[in-house]
Amino acid sequence: MSNEPQSPSPSAPHVTDWIAGLPKVELHLHLEGSMSPTTVGLLAERHGADTSEVWPDGLPDRFSFDGFPDFARQFIFGLKLIRTGHDLETIVVALAQQLAHDNVRYAEVTTTAFTHLTSGMNPDEYGEALSAGRHRASAEHGVELAWVIDIPRDLEWGDSTVTTDFLASRHAPDGLIGIGLGGYEVGFPPGPYTEAFARGRSLGLHSLPHAGETEGPASVVGALDNLQAERIGHGVRCLEDSELVARLRDTGTPLEVCPTSNVLLNVCESIEKHPIRELLDAGLRITINTDDPGMFATDITTELTLVHQHHQVSLADIHSMQLAALDVSYASSSLRTRIGNELRAYGLPTVNE
Repeated sequence: MSNEPQSPSPSAPHVTDWIAGLPKVELHLHLEGSMSPTTVGLLAERHGADTSEVWPDGLPDRFSFDGFPDFARQFIFGLKLIRTGHDLETIVVALAQQLAHDNVRYAEVTTTAFTHLTSGMNPDEYGEALSAGRHRASAEHGVELAWVIDIPRDLEWGDSTVTTDFLASRHAPDGLIGIGLGGYEVGFPPGPYTEAFARGRSLGLHSLPHAGETEGPASVVGALDNLQAERIGHGVRCLEDSELVARLRDTGTPLEVCPTSNVLLNVCESIEKHPIRELLDAGLRITINTDDPGMFATDITTELTLVHQHHQVSLADIHSMQLAALDVSYASSSLRTRIGNELRAYGLPTVNE
């Protein structure tokens, strides 16, 4: 897109190395949006798909977009390459490899069952691929994954039960912890999904919807009131309503903030104008995330470096954010203890930032 965020500017090597080496937790990223050009190319070759219809000059080293329709065109091409459970498992393992490179110890990953099931993938194949990929992520890369399965609000209407039927079935994957609500917010408020989320909660799943990204404060209020949201995906537009800000602060409801995503999808004009500082100064509970790391050519180390460089978020604050992300995660108690001990043992640089 034309307002593509800057890469982190050169900084003192000790700062860059410290952020890279920090043990990390990520709570907001989409499996289908994690596909890098390398993964897209692998799947295209596997299925004999012609990438030149989208990238006439060949697959790029990193994706870029000229407006939202261009982003959607590229994203949908990649999505259509996920045709089998083997494809899905390939993407999970590729994501785990990247997360391990960034020292992510635990990630809660959103995936959209509706898209795959309505495209012909069998429920057992979908669920087994997620379970197998999760096992390999741990065994091969030392990354623990948990799943959030979301309802795509602009594709699956409120009275549909495709997603919730899958969540209630024997095909649901190992490590399933939440039900989400994704997709384009404008024109698709949370209210119609009240029953779906009530069903999800009755299955023991946590309520983790997107809100306050492409729509304003009313979307966040709806997620809290109708869906009993425990965390808010994005949520940055809560700042348009002081009463909502106070409510989020008083309840300690965490926001899963994704800076580069917000710039590329025109939620804010630039990384310099991102409201992260305002959110922090308002006393809100914030985690930093990547959203669609493959499509947006980012990773959690880059996101943390950007907020450090552009918004005076200190390394001590970044360290505290990772402890907070662990605290509001749904990792097992043993995993939380292990990662927490590792984070507390990771010292701050001994020289000035």
